[in-house]
Amino acid sequence: MHQIVGADLRICAEADGSIKINRGNVVWVSRKDHVSGVELTDGSFVPLSAAKTRLETLTCGTGEGLRWTWEGIPMPEGQEPLCLAGELRIENESGNLLFTLLPIRDGILKAVHWPAELQLSEESSEGCTVLPMMQGVLLPDHWPGEVKGIEPPCFLERHGYMPWVGRYCEKGGWMAIAETPWDAGYGLEHPAGGPTRLDWVWQESMGYLSYGRRLRMILFSKCDYVTMCKEYRSYIREKGSGRTLREKVERSPKILDLFGASVIHTEIRYEAKKEAACYDWENPEKNSRLTTFEERRKQLKALHDRGLEKAYVHLDGWGKAGYDREHPDILPPCEEAGGAEGLRKLSGECRALGYRFALHDQYRDYYTDADTYDQSQAVMLPDGSRPGECTWTGGKQSYLCAGLASSYVRRNYRRLEKMGICPDGAYLDVFSVMRLDECFDPMHPMTRRECSEYRNECFHYIEEHYGIVSSEEPLSNTVDSLALCHHAPYPTSPTLARGYARGIPVPLFNLVYHDCILTPWNLAEGEESVMPDGKSGFLYALLNGGMGYLPIEPSDEEWEKAGIVARLHSLVADQEMVLHEFMDGTGERQKTVFANGITVEVDFMKGSYRFG
Repeated sequence: MHQIVGADLRICAEADGSIKINRGNVVWVSRKDHVSGVELTDGSFVPLSAAKTRLETLTCGTGEGLRWTWEGIPMPEGQEPLCLAGELRIENESGNLLFTLLPIRDGILKAVHWPAELQLSEESSEGCTVLPMMQGVLLPDHWPGEVKGIEPPCFLERHGYMPWVGRYCEKGGWMAIAETPWDAGYGLEHPAGGPTRLDWVWQESMGYLSYGRRLRMILFSKCDYVTMCKEYRSYIREKGSGRTLREKVERSPKILDLFGASVIHTEIRYEAKKEAACYDWENPEKNSRLTTFEERRKQLKALHDRGLEKAYVHLDGWGKAGYDREHPDILPPCEEAGGAEGLRKLSGECRALGYRFALHDQYRDYYTDADTYDQSQAVMLPDGSRPGECTWTGGKQSYLCAGLASSYVRRNYRRLEKMGICPDGAYLDVFSVMRLDECFDPMHPMTRRECSEYRNECFHYIEEHYGIVSSEEPLSNTVDSLALCHHAPYPTSPTLARGYARGIPVPLFNLVYHDCILTPWNLAEGEESVMPDGKSGFLYALLNGGMGYLPIEPSDEEWEKAGIVARLHSLVADQEMVLHEFMDGTGERQKTVFANGITVEVDFMKGSYRFG
């Protein structure tokens, strides 16, 4: 056993990787049922306990530390035994624990599971796990439903908008932040009734663990999910991230016009191919629809005449073959709907009405019937194959390597400008929701980290030339680039978009990023709300201080609700959400508070609200 001391901590470590942390009268220990180990490319798992372990103490200018070296980790027959090393340091000034998995150039590893989850030595049975799954969720130890993570575990997609997890109970808590998030993730297992088990996982990148993987763990003597969100907010601001809307407005003044605006999400052409999985065989008439640019122009003019002063218009299916068809070769604009002239007039009408106008676009789904489709530009797997699917309206597709995407973005928008079409922004679909891609094509290899950088390069081009950038959902690696997203809902079952709540919904993401990105909400009720347990989307929009979707031909009720949401949004759009709390034991009455003092209270049971 080795011992190190720093800040107000004393850590005792064993050769098997387990640790015991004393902080005042509180004792933290590695979870006994956690098995640290390595996952191999053949699917097998080798525990680190199977290796010969060397444990030594370290000292540097910021605090003491420990290094584990696991030698002779047994490999499959014919392979040399593996050596792996990991470090733990106490950062004296902050009291944080810094874990580092040292790099290794060995292509047989798929992932490393380390370090173990911490728990209090006498932990209350009323503990709760905090998960940044979509907007956010609390998972009490005895939650009655089953909740699982994804395979392979990863952050920077729906199961982890932000790269951290946490846990707290009445005696204290902790949160763990992946400082190198691109190849990190959390394994999650919660059978019905509990308990919850978390597993920290570091994935290989391009077949190797070729760089150091870093985890920052923060211990709290008293905390809740709000504490953790504010700690993470401070962390990203110190790192130079968390770019606020006010900071974005300095570069893109058009964003100001979205404060208090309603979102009008409409389309021009939808034409599903029969081979597509989304083709509706039971209702074939739903697979084809067309509305002209001129009809949309008149509808928007009617909304303005009715009194809608501020709107953000998001246009789907404007390309030559319609929605999700033939990307990235979408030009010219749909001829059947009025062509380039019709789109130009629609864009001009929005400008005359004072509305902001953006185009739906796509540079990941790479359709095989696109005019310039070239298989050599698609993502390649390690075995040389090119993955793909046939899910969406356009049918058969592969995935365009993100390293090549920005060239297509520049090409298409320069051609639009030559047609006299200059939108206020663009929505680059799925870039901010799909997990990061790797590409093994030797002509354009790409790591997950590079994929993130390439996607942001596309966002930056739109911001620089048009002003308003959006994508599907808000991930921490894209928030600095986006003005708004399509939505940021709470996770549900049986799917992540509809059903019963996975745990207790809480606005973790908005507690960190509310003043950094605009988030629209579906204002419907019941099953149409796509909110957990069919709860009111209207009340969730108010609680979160978000934008509201408004149909292009709204009913009186839809018009009224959108107006209420817009009025609140005009007050809090650029304000930090400083607090969220449950006002009673039922969870039906909730409150949020914003930095300018605006307080919102909603009661989901009564369907009531108030703000001011």
